[in-house]
Amino acid sequence: MRTAWLALALWAGWEGANPSAPVEIRTFQFRQASLEVPVGTEVVWSNRDAVEHTVTSGAPDSADGAFAGELADSGAAFRHRFDRTGTYRYFCQRHHFMRGEIRVVPHTHGES
Repeated sequence: MRTAWLALALWAGWEGANPSAPVEIRTFQFRQASLEVPVGTEVVWSNRDAVEHTVTSGAPDSADGAFAGELADSGAAFRHRFDRTGTYRYFCQRHHFMRGEIRVVPHTHGES
């Protein structure tokens, strides 16, 4: 019986493990400005510039409020977990020319 519980716990832990995907902000650019991730992925934006940037969902003329983070200076990070499929555009509120997109796709079992 213990073996069955252990196997179930290990399986649940594996299924519940959420991947993460990095996006660097460097020289006023989102590096991997276009990213495709499975549902449940946590995207981590890291500021490598010495100035403040933001990660704001939507477009400069129409922020949509889905997520927003401020990255005050070099070394700052912002995380957001994507739990629904779809395409999420984002930009820097301070530098409108900085834009990116996250495409969230269904998770397929059996991926390695």
